[in-house]
Amino acid sequence: MSWLDFFATYWFVLAILLRVGIVTIFISSIDDFLIDVRYWVWLLKHRKNWRRSIYLPEYADELYQDAQQPIAIMIPAWQEAPVIQRMADYAARTFDYDNYHIFVGTYPNDPETQAEVDKVAARYPNVHKVVTRDPGPTTKADCLNNIIAFITEMEAREGIHFSCLAYHDAEDIIHPLELRAFNRLVPQFDLVQLPVMPLARRWTSVVGNHYVDEFAEWHGKDILVRQMLTGQVPSAGVGTAFSRKAISLLEQINGGVVFDTGTLTEDYEIGFRLHAVGAREMMLHYDVQFKGEPPAWFGRKGVHRMICVQEYFPNHLWQAIRQKSRWIVGIVFQGWKNLGWQGKPLMRYMLMRDRKSVLAFPSLLMGYLIVFSVFQAWVHHEIDPGWWTFPDLIPRESWLWALVAINFLFMCNRVLQRFIFTRRYFGWWQAVQSVPRLLVGNVVNIGAFFRAFFQVRNSRKTGSAVKWDKTSHDFPDLHADD
Repeated sequence: MSWLDFFATYWFVLAILLRVGIVTIFISSIDDFLIDVRYWVWLLKHRKNWRRSIYLPEYADELYQDAQQPIAIMIPAWQEAPVIQRMADYAARTFDYDNYHIFVGTYPNDPETQAEVDKVAARYPNVHKVVTRDPGPTTKADCLNNIIAFITEMEAREGIHFSCLAYHDAEDIIHPLELRAFNRLVPQFDLVQLPVMPLARRWTSVVGNHYVDEFAEWHGKDILVRQMLTGQVPSAGVGTAFSRKAISLLEQINGGVVFDTGTLTEDYEIGFRLHAVGAREMMLHYDVQFKGEPPAWFGRKGVHRMICVQEYFPNHLWQAIRQKSRWIVGIVFQGWKNLGWQGKPLMRYMLMRDRKSVLAFPSLLMGYLIVFSVFQAWVHHEIDPGWWTFPDLIPRESWLWALVAINFLFMCNRVLQRFIFTRRYFGWWQAVQSVPRLLVGNVVNIGAFFRAFFQVRNSRKTGSAVKWDKTSHDFPDLHADD
């Protein structure tokens, strides 16, 4: 095959891929636009009180009048020695709540993490170390199941009954008012999810900060619309509270254990399984304000104005790809296999949204490759005008140009939506940076998708489970006053 034949074939394949990509992106963009419209219609109807949850009082002072039910906080910790002591110590000192216990799940072959937990447990009698039966690493679900077994034994031994169980990760900054919110909402709801708001790094940390933009829009809009349309809320794996009814339902669903150890994102499936059996779920959005004198923690460094979970996310490209590939394996591939297409049409629509990365991310990659190829051909032709002239990838009179124009408008809308929600929760400077960080997020997501795809393919070939990738964590230097 001559070079001319090669380039002609290559250009022909590009033309086909371009058509597939244009149509795929158009369909995906319509999907995103429908979610945008539903959110903004809701916001217009509730423009006077959209920041306040109807299930919590306007002023947080009233939460202090509620009787405190016992709450258990579960924290799985495998090789978390660098952060677990500071995290647990900060939580124990800053919770504006008295009737709670923290249970940290550690592993018999991880003495470093155990030693750090022992230091905190020695200072606070309501902080407990749990050692799992099996050596690590196991799944997060397995560690949580060991913690729940420990809690059940403690309840029987000491005559205490925890009305609410919540879980967090070892890198989480927990809001001081979180437990008072859970105390009011559980057991009225069986699953309560708090928004996750990533901690912003320096402006040069574009990989770590692209999570800021994604979570601002995802937890600030998309999950709220999901709740409006279906009543279902996926757990984020952190900042989730469960009623004892929910725990019992999960035990029945999973054959005697609460969390399914056969998936990398057990938290994602929990929301679906509970919703299917009639459990009530909600995503809480609550800006804290006090009518009287606010507590000492109000306005302190590290305390967000909204009850939420804050944490640092990976700041290196490969770490971010590893983390997101785990999410994609669990949500897209394992979720597809385990959950199928259950529920009513709107629920199936949400499942489709969760899984559309199967087409969306390859289409994005095709788009970048096509742009690069066209640019390369243009540069080559500018350097050597006598070189072979490529035909138009899209004929001038083709209807595809209309889709290209519409896709461009949809892209502008995506940039605008990302800007609006990033500004709302993180300010103007982060919002401005969110525009170029869209490209960074796309690179991470494309890499994560293909890594997840090959992980699943190799797993099916070998018959072995997909390996769980641990993410290294950071915890900020926060010194809460007693």
